[in-house]
Amino acid sequence: MKTIIALKALAVLAALLLSLPGTSQKKESHKLVLNPHEVTGPIHLSPADFPTGNVINMVGGWGGMAVTINEVPAGTDYTPVLIGLKDDLCQVPHWGYLEKGKLRIIDKNKKTTVVNGGEVFYMPPGHTAIIDEDSKVIEFSPEEGMHELNKHVQKKVAEMQGNQ
Repeated sequence: MKTIIALKALAVLAALLLSLPGTSQKKESHKLVLNPHEVTGPIHLSPADFPTGNVINMVGGWGGMAVTINEVPAGTDYTPVLIGLKDDLCQVPHWGYLEKGKLRIIDKNKKTTVVNGGEVFYMPPGHTAIIDEDSKVIEFSPEEGMHELNKHVQKKVAEMQGNQ
């Protein structure tokens, strides 16, 4: 019994030693990807390195998914930038985590779901959202749909800014 415990301890120690810098274990290098159209394989991105200043701060190349991290001020209503899409609603599903704040998801049947900071959510196709409190939203969505949504939203924002 002591021999089995000693062998397990030795295996754990060997694994730890191989993971230390300077050992013979090869470390995989990850390229930071900020362009949603670049796909370079597995990536890691800290929130501090995430792109900012875009209408939708998004990184693609996550196995067919895009991840967004956005800080959105209270009072933001996404409905106007969705006009022109099917049913004038977002048709891209989103799985997310509301790190802080409060938002309302309104579906095509006008059903409203309130999401509070610290909660996870799913927005099925056919929705809009209104931000009730300053929020930090982290979402995962199909990459292809997000590219199309991003183009549409950028166009609508440019139109709205031109009307001011």
